[in-house]
Amino acid sequence: MGTLVQGTLTLFGAGLVNRILGFFYRIVLAQRLGSQGMGLLGYAFPVLHVAITASTAGLPVAVSKIVAERAAIDPRGVRAVLRTALRFVILTSLGITLLLVVSLRTVSRYLLADPRAMYPLIALVPMLMIVAVSSVLRGYFQGLQRMAPSAVGAVIEQIVRIGAALWLIDKFLPRGIEWGAAAAAAGMVIGEACGLLVLGVTFFLRPGPRPAPASFAPAATRGVLWELLSMALPISFTRIIGSITEFLDAAIIPRRLEAGGLSRDAAAAFFGNLTGMALPLLFFPTVITFALTQALVPAVSDAYARKNLELVRMRTGQAIYLALVVSLPASVVFLLYGHILGVLFYGERQVGDLMVPLALAAPFVYLEASVSAVLRGLGLASLSMWNGLVGSGVRLLIVYTLSAMPDIGIRAVILGISVDFALSFVLNFRSLAQATGYTANLRRLLGPPALAAVGLALVLWILRSGTISLGASLWLSTLLAVGGGALLYLALLLAFGGGWRQFTHP
Repeated sequence: MGTLVQGTLTLFGAGLVNRILGFFYRIVLAQRLGSQGMGLLGYAFPVLHVAITASTAGLPVAVSKIVAERAAIDPRGVRAVLRTALRFVILTSLGITLLLVVSLRTVSRYLLADPRAMYPLIALVPMLMIVAVSSVLRGYFQGLQRMAPSAVGAVIEQIVRIGAALWLIDKFLPRGIEWGAAAAAAGMVIGEACGLLVLGVTFFLRPGPRPAPASFAPAATRGVLWELLSMALPISFTRIIGSITEFLDAAIIPRRLEAGGLSRDAAAAFFGNLTGMALPLLFFPTVITFALTQALVPAVSDAYARKNLELVRMRTGQAIYLALVVSLPASVVFLLYGHILGVLFYGERQVGDLMVPLALAAPFVYLEASVSAVLRGLGLASLSMWNGLVGSGVRLLIVYTLSAMPDIGIRAVILGISVDFALSFVLNFRSLAQATGYTANLRRLLGPPALAAVGLALVLWILRSGTISLGASLWLSTLLAVGGGALLYLALLLAFGGGWRQFTHP
């Protein structure tokens, strides 16, 4: 079994456990905090994400790529990459943490849509340095194509996060919804700290290749830092664009909806339903594609460093094919069962009202992530950055201009998100094709999963009404329909020629 497949399966196994735990945790969290509490968390997170992105400067992906290249050519140089990256993120995260602390009052007054969001934001501040250091360590291990430390650390982090957050919410929620949101945020900080502890212990037990003596020289360190930053800065700008877009969503969407006639509480509830419930449900199947993208960057970097473009194109085809295999049935399920899933998991019909139109964006969500990972592995993160900037700009334009219109409002937000993902994928794929000469064989890549998805849609449409009419409970009928549909989809996929060989050949 190839290294890429092994790494993908390792991250997929941990990611699946992590995503299931996190998904049901969000259900419990939504039940405890309600839509308004989830909305307060949704207002606070974008500020933290901007700070994290600025402090890490895209270094984790750069570390993964450069460590993979060094491991293929000169393994003694990999430790210098880690040391340099850690020094950089510790200094930057410390500086940005201090800046955030002294500017909290200004942030609360001018940037948060609801002043109560200051409580969870304060609780999240200690997470900045923890995330910065742990992300560099994950990049180091992934560059060596050792996915187990990241996988184990992520699972432990999630388990601790859930336990700590629920315990703290029970203690602080009686003081008010803002205190409950802060308690959930504090639980996340505790979980991140435990994940970092796992990575640190793993490094000291098995640190990797011995360093070359010259790597301690200041000149060598400056050279490594320049190499890291030359790749990391475009990645950082890409993530800053995403974080700023997320931040502007939190600042603009509620205000524009209020301008269209919604009350502040209704706008906060909608934003909580969107960011805390509907989008996590949409992103749930990305546990598979996320595992692939994490393994794909060092694998593509390794192949590109050896000047093996044929292998690069093969891995590109693998990434796109797996994204299609996952995204098409997910889109079918969300389209036909979106309202039912919203009621079952969250008790909120509005979540289903959001899920059904978002279902059409699902394929672009998963495809864009896979194609962007290949571009980063090739050292072309700047192309992904500019493409993402175009998509985000169009998204914000749509949201700002249309969401304040009473007759359009919420639908404009969904439209902006969908156009962003679709446009970013199209532009990134074009850049990738130009850089590698890759041409997609649509008959092989799209044919089997598309035909299987059509068969799945027909069966789910019949089962959705049939099982309920027979008197089965909503939970049971949904489980039978989706579970049986998944097995049918796999069978149809194999019958139409979409088996393992399809995934392992260009």
